[in-house]
Amino acid sequence: MAPELSSVQTVEGLARCIRNLLSHCGNLSLRELESWGIAHNRPMPRTSLSEARSGARPPSRQLLLNLLAACEVHDDREVSAWLDALDRVHKSKSIQTRQRLLRDLTQPVSAYRFFAELDDVSEISHLIQQTQDEVWLWGTTLAMHIPYIDTYLGQALARDVRVKVLLISPGGAAMSMLAFRAGPTWGRQRLEERLAINLGLLERRIGQGDGLEVRLIDYLPPYTLYAYDPGLDDGSMEFRLGSFGGRHELRPTFRMIRRRDGEWFDYFYEQFTSVWNAADPYRHGQAPDAPTG
Repeated sequence: MAPELSSVQTVEGLARCIRNLLSHCGNLSLRELESWGIAHNRPMPRTSLSEARSGARPPSRQLLLNLLAACEVHDDREVSAWLDALDRVHKSKSIQTRQRLLRDLTQPVSAYRFFAELDDVSEISHLIQQTQDEVWLWGTTLAMHIPYIDTYLGQALARDVRVKVLLISPGGAAMSMLAFRAGPTWGRQRLEERLAINLGLLERRIGQGDGLEVRLIDYLPPYTLYAYDPGLDDGSMEFRLGSFGGRHELRPTFRMIRRRDGEWFDYFYEQFTSVWNAADPYRHGQAPDAPTG
């Protein structure tokens, strides 16, 4: 495809080449490509692939590399031809973007318009009820949330919604750091107890079918993440930043929407996927006993 790629100057031209590539590879579906990407630690959100294929938005460099790997394009010269075409498209688009920003932005956005303080658990349950495809939950122990949304997770699983839950490993370095960050109000034993209780709740849901996956990792996440249909066009994510010894319910919270925050949305999608693939799968019957003392 080198001759065709060498003439690409626009996002529409690049999209045409991507469609031809997918055609040569048997027209893999977007879900198949997304699943391949997660399994091979090469994240490819369905919506981003759809936009790249249709010409609505050019892919990021990493998304294009991941797509080429999925389509078994490994020759250095072929890969370079694709990346050169993408660079030309991005240069043209960046000029247009800068011009638009100069027109639209007269001053920086206030943090008061970006961050919220409170974590609305009822809204989380409402969004889970609206989810059609997949829910992601990533935190340390999700101490305040799993008990409240447990019923809603069960309802989502009954609708064949896939649920991924990523928590820290019990008894590890991440738990020690979490106890240090949380301060004496919580304490390590109480945190271990909360994690054990929540894993026990999730344990019951694992028996509900194959829709729920739980993984554990000895890594303290920089934020808590809730994602609703992250692979779809109307997907959204909510983030709560970690704080040192602060009140649990008052932490800077912000939301990203796939349609509005495309490239940054993809960044956090890839972050979750990378940590998810590095984590250990939690198996049915492995819930630890809550510590006593």
